[in-house]
Amino acid sequence: MRAYVLSAPGKLGLESVSDPRCGPDEVTLRTEAVSICSTDISYFRGHLFPDSWPIIPGHEYVGQAVEVGANLRGVIQEGDRVCYWGQTDFGGLADYRTIRPLFAGSNITEESVWYTHRHFYDSHQAAAVVVPPELPGHVATVIEPLTSVLRALILNAPKPGDDCVLLGCGPSGLLALQVMLRYFGVRSVTVFDRDDTRLSRAAAAGASTVFNLERQSLEVEAMIAEHQDHFADYVFDALPHVDAQDGPDARELAMGLLRPGGDYVVYGATGLPQAISSWMILAKGLRLGATPFDVRAFSMTRSAHVARVAMRLIARGVVDAEAVVTSRLAFDDEAGVLDAFQNYGDLGSMKPSILTGMPGAAAFDGLSEARDGEGRRTSGSLL
Repeated sequence: MRAYVLSAPGKLGLESVSDPRCGPDEVTLRTEAVSICSTDISYFRGHLFPDSWPIIPGHEYVGQAVEVGANLRGVIQEGDRVCYWGQTDFGGLADYRTIRPLFAGSNITEESVWYTHRHFYDSHQAAAVVVPPELPGHVATVIEPLTSVLRALILNAPKPGDDCVLLGCGPSGLLALQVMLRYFGVRSVTVFDRDDTRLSRAAAAGASTVFNLERQSLEVEAMIAEHQDHFADYVFDALPHVDAQDGPDARELAMGLLRPGGDYVVYGATGLPQAISSWMILAKGLRLGATPFDVRAFSMTRSAHVARVAMRLIARGVVDAEAVVTSRLAFDDEAGVLDAFQNYGDLGSMKPSILTGMPGAAAFDGLSEARDGEGRRTSGSLL
């Protein structure tokens, strides 16, 4: 089969690899769509590192079951469309992939674990959900990042009526904004970012105030002084890797807006050290929170229930998943896929979704020449 192989940071290409095998506890999926995640980009840019190279990136995934292991008969059927969370960051950008799924409500709940050498235990299984046929492939891939967002928010929940600050309104941030407003009932969300297009999307989704820290950091400092460090109840930090030379410290500004004893929830991940103000934590007695990847603390079986909630929120329109997919391109478009990795996030873009062109995928003719309503090319390059 074909797969996009990342042999080292920045080195990505379409290659022939061995077909996956399907064991008795596994299902083999024919890939329908894979959206690019900031985690994929962190490996591509050298901000995260696998145990060994090469890897096949891709985990925001939907595929059709083509082979079902003997122990999963009656749990899933050939032809079912499946999304998953966990098991691995890797393997999705290929013609096929095999997973060991756990479904909410199934009698199969036994998990086996392994130590990742990245300071947590992971499961050999994946939290999985069957996707309804009417949900387009590029939309279904958003179930995975929404599951991540929900895991973080459910375990570290804002309270109804809270005033919140959101750091970063990329795809996960925009999903978190919608969930906080529409699911948890917070009163307001103030958003920090460095891109006007993304901030406009946040405002359209209900953000009460948005700040571009490239030019409005002094306004945030004035706001901190006006409220005397007692404005917000809760911060959701969706920033990935941040370089020290990127300008004003968004994290310290957000902590400045938090009330004493407020909640600061870490969601964005990087393998490189990040600056954080221990003084602000101590001065205000801030409570740092995060949802563990370690399955000993948050089992994959529990994550399967979260994945089911994520699917329902998207299918019922509570969360607008379309808002975070800003381009679509064909799996065969190798140059377009490489461009999507190299220029991820440019010009306010969100997620590129890579489609195999299977029947039932987000159907339109000529994937690599699809255009939006204003005639701009939307596949093979980012909006």
